[in-house]
Amino acid sequence: MRLFVAIDIPDNIQQEISRLYCKFHGVTWSPPERLHITLAFLGEVKTSQLSAVDNLLRSITFQPFQLSCDHFGSFNSGDIWLGVTPEEQLVALHQQLRKQLDKLGLGYEGRPFKPHITLAYTAKNEESLVLRLLESRRHFDNLNFEVDTLI
Repeated sequence: MRLFVAIDIPDNIQQEISRLYCKFHGVTWSPPERLHITLAFLGEVKTSQLSAVDNLLRSITFQPFQLSCDHFGSFNSGDIWLGVTPEEQLVALHQQLRKQLDKLGLGYEGRPFKPHITLAYTAKNEESLVLRLLESRRHFDNLNFEVDTLI
């Protein structure tokens, strides 16, 4: 089973983000209900390890904190994203999670942490056009929400 640990995006923020979506040839938009911020991509996890992952998630405690989404960007792969300001609490939570995964011997994707919400997938040569389109449709200064649980 492919697993990741993430922060869920509240419904009202999902709706606000989905207002940016528009018909554009070659763009596949992420369904609003699937929007999230990945903290750790675990990849394939054996069924026998699921209870350990569940226990790990239950053991991680943190005070609720605010996040802000305020810029668009893309990866060279054609992924279009909404950037999340890497607040101190978010970075600490990410580091705490990785330490716990290391203790359990669970592997995870080791890329540098760049908090974001993936909005769309497109051909590499369309990225700049889609980013300009998103900026032109932007109707918010930034989106803020509280984080109090992991999924």
